[in-house]
Formats: sequence, structure tokens, C-alpha cells
Amino acid sequence: MNVSTQTLTSGPDLVTHLITPIHNSFFGNSNSFSAAYQAMDFSVLEENYANVEKYIQGICKGEYRSVIVNGPPGVGKSYSVDAYLQQYAQEDTYKVVAGHMTPLSLYINLHQYRHAGDVLVLDDIDSVFSKIEGINLLKAAMDTKPVRRINWESTSSTVVNLGLPGGFDFKGSVVLISNIGFNRKQSKLQEHLDALKDRSFSLRISDSTNEELYQQVCFMVIKKELLKAFNLSGEQQSEILDYISVNLENIHKISLRLAMKLASLMKANPTDWRSMADSGLLSGDLA
Repeated sequence: MNVSTQTLTSGPDLVTHLITPIHNSFFGNSNSFSAAYQAMDFSVLEENYANVEKYIQGICKGEYRSVIVNGPPGVGKSYSVDAYLQQYAQEDTYKVVAGHMTPLSLYINLHQYRHAGDVLVLDDIDSVFSKIEGINLLKAAMDTKPVRRINWESTSSTVVNLGLPGGFDFKGSVVLISNIGFNRKQSKLQEHLDALKDRSFSLRISDSTNEELYQQVCFMVIKKELLKAFNLSGEQQSEILDYISVNLENIHKISLRLAMKLASLMKANPTDWRSMADSGLLSGDLA
């Protein structure tokens, strides 16, 4: 396979040549990223993440009631929100919940983090969006009314048995991390998310084309040191980005997890990691 030696000086130019590998000895040295990667224009992504940081900082100060961070899977939404929370929030004032959550569990967590300055983060909790009870709880928590009253309307005695009140004033903040809207099968969930967007600030991290996802991966690797823990040189990380570029149309899903999988292969098998990636990633499901 031929390697292009054309220097691409901007993001758009680079994207149009993604099918061609852009790393060889002509660019850079073993201690830094290839010059073409260093020249990529990440200004839009940098602005997107700077805005996320500002909103999370404001959330931690109690300046905003809710923020929705929306984008396709695997672009670093959770990674970034968690990093900013660690930077700006006190450890005992926030909680990140990922996975399945029932409306009752949501009510319990909202009560626990009801005080001013508290932050409850729901990370891709589609189960909450799928039930009207969960949506109504979030609507109340994220509302713009002067007083946000949250009530448990069920006649069940479960709440009382747990020692919780049937209602309370919520003064905390909510952060929703969601990929809803990037999967056509989730149209009903999109309606629910739109209802919450009306009550909240909504930040869109990235779109879902392969080119945009690839640039997102490059940004997180080059600017945010995503692969730092693997102790790879800039040259090695450039090779990983090259591999993704060359196989852009053959990889099922372009994501940060893909870059980390490739880094682990390179670390464990420095001589034949490409062959192993061909067999283990190109024909597999990365979801």
C-alpha cells in the first residue's frame, strides 16, 4: 500500500484524504506526532469541549440547574464530564450513575443530591427515558420554576418504608449524558429528550459521520492524551491513527474505545499488531 507524502495543513484537507495513511518517516520524529496530525485544525472541537467545561464548572457552583451533553457513542462525553467534575466539584457533592435505573432509584438519588451545589449525573440512562414516571421526575428536577418540587405519586408504601418523604424541594443540578438522536431506532426517546432540552442547556459534542468521529479520536489522542497510560511514543500513536484512517470504511464503529483497543494490541504485540487488528477488529462488532 502506498503512503502519501503530501503535507495536509488543515482539518478539512485532511478529512478529504482520510483513506490515505499520512504517517511515514518524512513527518516528525519518534518522540512526537507526525506533522500532519500536529497541523490538524481542532478549533471547533476545542470550543465544544471548552463550553462543556464552562457549563460543568457552573453546574458545580450551582449557577445552572441542568445541562445535557449530547453526541454519538464513543466520542468522550463521559470521559470529559467526569474529568471536569473531578476538577471543579467536591468529591461528596456529586454522583455519576451509569446503566439501568428505575424511576424509584432516580427519586432516591434526586433526594440524596437535592441540596444546592449537589450534582447528579445520569450517563446514558435510557431506561429512565423509556418510562413516563422517570421523564416526569426529570422534568420536575430540571424545570425553570423558582421552586422545583419533586413528588412520588405512587400509592405504594415503598418510599415511606425507605424513610423518604412523599415530596421534596430539589435545589441541586442534573447533568444528562446521552447519545439519543444518533440511533434512528430511538425516535420515541428523542421526543422525551427534546422535552427536557426545553428546560435545560444542551451541548452537542460531535456528529456521527466516520470523518467527524475520526477527527474526534485524533483530538482526544493528540490534545487530551487519551492513550497516555499506554506509554506509547508520538510516532506509535500516529501509526494507530493511520490505521484507523486507512480502514475508515471497514471498521464497524469509530470510537475512543477503538483507539484504546489498538493501543493495547500495539503494546502487547509491537511487531504484528496490525495483523491482529485486521482479524480482531475489522470484521468484529465494536459496539
